[in-house]
Amino acid sequence: MTTPDSMFIPPADAAVWHVGATTPAATLAPAPAAARVAPKLAGLLLLAASIGFIAVFAWLASAFGYPDVLDLPSEKSLPALLTLGTTGRAVWVLYALLPLLLIPAVALSASVLVGPHDDVRARGVFSAALALQVVSSLAMTLGLARWSTLQWTLAEHAAMASPSEASVLYAVGDAMNRYLGNGLGEFVGELTMYGSFLALSWLLWQRSNVRLAVFGGVTAMAGWMGMFRNMTSVFDPVAEISNVLLPLYLITVGVWLMRVRPSR
Repeated sequence: MTTPDSMFIPPADAAVWHVGATTPAATLAPAPAAARVAPKLAGLLLLAASIGFIAVFAWLASAFGYPDVLDLPSEKSLPALLTLGTTGRAVWVLYALLPLLLIPAVALSASVLVGPHDDVRARGVFSAALALQVVSSLAMTLGLARWSTLQWTLAEHAAMASPSEASVLYAVGDAMNRYLGNGLGEFVGELTMYGSFLALSWLLWQRSNVRLAVFGGVTAMAGWMGMFRNMTSVFDPVAEISNVLLPLYLITVGVWLMRVRPSR
């Protein structure tokens, strides 16, 4: 698998910064306790997203043949979708919501990634990372949500339709898989998500956290290469590696955020 005027949560001992500003706004800084809690909450959100991703992926792989079923035409995948029942539909809803957890996770990590003495470039990189993650999460959620909404409805109608009517419904299903699935959810969603990871890796590098920065960079590069799996099978092995790296990276960053102290 979004913004307000201020694009990130300021560190504990800094005034609130606004996008494009070179001096702090004359507003009260958050309490130090809030700055200490923010990264821990961000870490919990990343852990929840990664564990949820693993659990949902495993369940769908067992019950629905996911992700291989995505390569099947709708005349085969939609009938199989209905066999998942109410439980399966609920799992798809949960899957669609998981990417949204990454938005507050990135926002809440500001206190450990952007210090009060950082220059405009560092603040701009963080703002870009947050903006990219907003786009990514929305694109992924819209793409995944099609299974419990649009595709589910098409499957129900196709099951009761005549062969000629069903063929039209299956054609619509195929088109939606290409547009909402391959195009929006996978390509746009992954392009922006891994771009966000790369921007965050740069900030980690500036904080001398070389190992985590390199891990994020490798995950981003593998993810970008894996995006082209729908165009050529050459990138299928890279996509498999990316599916492993993504939850591992989220778990690693999550644990780090729960242990690190805010920048000062």
